[in-house]
Amino acid sequence: MTPNRNIELLAPAGSVTGLKAVIAAGADAVYIGGSRFGARAYAANPGEDDLLHAIDYAHLRGVKVYMTVNTLLKDSEMEDLYDYMLPYYTRGVDAVLVQDFGVLRFLHRCFPDLPLHASTQMTVTGPESAKLLKKYGVTRVVPAREMSLNELFTISRESGLEVEAFVHGALCVCMSGMCLASSLIGGRSGNRGRCAQPCRLVYEAEGRKADLLSPKDLCTLDLLPDMIEHGVVSLKIEGRMKQPEYAAGVVSIYRKYLDLYLNSGRKAYRVSTADRDCLMTLFNRDGFTDGYLKKHNGKDMMAFSRRTLNTKEEHERSALYERMHDAYVSNEKKVPLRGTLYVSKGQPLTMTLETADDRRIPKVSLTEQGDAVQEALSRPLGKERLAAQMGKTGGTDFVFTDLDVYTDEDSFVPMGALNSFRRHALDAVRDELLTSSKRLVPAFNRSIDVIPIKRENPANISYAVAVETADQFSAAVSHSFVRRIYISEILLEEDNDLRSIAAENPEEASDAGCDPETGAHDYIQRARLLISICQKRGIEPCIMLPYIERQGYMPTFYQHLEELVSEGTACFLARSFETASHLRNLGFANRTILDADIYTWNAEALMWAEENGFIEVTAPYELNKKELRRRDNSGSEIIVYGRIPLMVTVQCLRKNLTECSGRPGIIYLRDRTKRVFPVKHDCIFCYNTVYNSEILSLISEKEFLDAAGFTMRRISLTTETYAESENVLLSFERAYHGMQPENLTANYTKGHFNRGVE
Repeated sequence: MTPNRNIELLAPAGSVTGLKAVIAAGADAVYIGGSRFGARAYAANPGEDDLLHAIDYAHLRGVKVYMTVNTLLKDSEMEDLYDYMLPYYTRGVDAVLVQDFGVLRFLHRCFPDLPLHASTQMTVTGPESAKLLKKYGVTRVVPAREMSLNELFTISRESGLEVEAFVHGALCVCMSGMCLASSLIGGRSGNRGRCAQPCRLVYEAEGRKADLLSPKDLCTLDLLPDMIEHGVVSLKIEGRMKQPEYAAGVVSIYRKYLDLYLNSGRKAYRVSTADRDCLMTLFNRDGFTDGYLKKHNGKDMMAFSRRTLNTKEEHERSALYERMHDAYVSNEKKVPLRGTLYVSKGQPLTMTLETADDRRIPKVSLTEQGDAVQEALSRPLGKERLAAQMGKTGGTDFVFTDLDVYTDEDSFVPMGALNSFRRHALDAVRDELLTSSKRLVPAFNRSIDVIPIKRENPANISYAVAVETADQFSAAVSHSFVRRIYISEILLEEDNDLRSIAAENPEEASDAGCDPETGAHDYIQRARLLISICQKRGIEPCIMLPYIERQGYMPTFYQHLEELVSEGTACFLARSFETASHLRNLGFANRTILDADIYTWNAEALMWAEENGFIEVTAPYELNKKELRRRDNSGSEIIVYGRIPLMVTVQCLRKNLTECSGRPGIIYLRDRTKRVFPVKHDCIFCYNTVYNSEILSLISEKEFLDAAGFTMRRISLTTETYAESENVLLSFERAYHGMQPENLTANYTKGHFNRGVE
């Protein structure tokens, strides 16, 4: 296979110093945050003037700059976004990395020629979500880190978008964008760039105490050829929170091997032990993993132990960082120039300048002329002196690699004039190099879409119940106040789960073609049975889909999609962006409800959902009551009870601690404060959900929810038994009828309802 020559090495820059260091080390592009809206709020992010200077600095050296605006924004912040972005847009920032669908929509409308990159925080897990993003100016996607080589290739081939993938650095145990652990445990939201990394703490489960949620750092040096041949065009190094010496050191090694592959191909590709050791010394977390590119999960990917460096290793790391500092941090890369100076009495002082050969830097050639050269009265300027004076480029962005001087040996130019001419000529080259990247102020509407807030009649209040087990379903259908049931798709996949339901509902079982004693035996029989039971009780039957949709993981569902609708399925609850996009692209947006982890924090995001045809959204967990009150909730439902999912991870805690049983179940994590977090195993789609230790309950907030316009309220049953489900439903039924509800549990929380996030 002929290598794609346009492969980009993308480096982190947590500061301007870091940006200069990784450029010196060989980066083709850098990603950096400004003073606001970046997913690394605690990095040394530059202010406006410094970032504008950094953009120029990179562009002079032929390096692209991608700006991170990859957090979720509140409506009050959206009002500032245009003015915040305008200086960087006009200066020529090459792309903007985004997570928020509202930010995506707004930036594409205001700056339609600005390339947008979909952050890994968007949790793109397949080509359908990538295709949906394309119409909003997205030119590149950064898929979830959990994607395999084949999945990356499919996204690239079927979407037509560039694919960027992480090649080195820290890994999150959770699917990016689907983590509320830091937010709910410590009050610092990862969706706002303030992650406190609770996953790096010690937990106890199944009798073992260790860093159970801490992955090793990623190192894919051996897999670069595979990644490139599977459609990855941008190789991304993590590390905006790390020191410039670390980032530059990693970049230098990946630069070496990327060039080796591009120049010599796969057959010559070999990684030296010395370079592996160098990466380990720069930083590792209990060793390295090559991630999910060739495997789904595994305990060998996890950093269970907390090994600290010994004295010898600390010395080696310190010495290595000193070398990286001298080589890259204190040694700025200059723009190479070739110049020719012509000095002849009576003729204008003339200089031709052109950029030297560098694959990144555009070719520029120009001629500058100054005042007429004087005749020397006593000591003419010789070639050596002229070359020495004109070669003084210190303090500028340039360095002469070649400087030829032609003189008649009978001329004189004052030193001040010569210096001024040199500065003028270098400024001309600088302007020429930067002109092509700058943009004019766009003549587009900068206003935010303001949705007239509609408050529906509180008398129209309805309750939905999400169920994951047969017992929870049996409890939910027995309550008259329930108007909608979200049936976990897993109940349609399992063969034997519905025998008790069939036995309890023999008439509906018979109508569905099921044996009341043995239950349903195929996917559609199970669906028909549950749908029929709901319909007989005046309840909307809906299908609740998995948190993660990946290539080939839901063939049965899509095979029977039309039949599910014809049997009476009212809607689908999409809990992954890929699922929502897939349903929309198949023409079912008008039956699709977006769950809380497909974020609609602001009015622009609500408009994004509406213009793509989704019928309802779910209010995000992290908005507080003031923010919820200001929101248009006419097309939203809100979760009023349930365990909040802190993490969704493809790592399996049971498998990592013992072995894969292949059977769903629950184990429990205990943290250092003795809080207990249920971890539920989804063995059909092979992921774990870590739930909060406390249960969300807004049962006492009926008056607020009425005033805020939430007419659909969801009770989310997750780990509850039949008896526990009954207790919850009875309490909400009493509240629904205006009676004092029973006490649910002492172990409950209102989540972010009162406090919100920064």
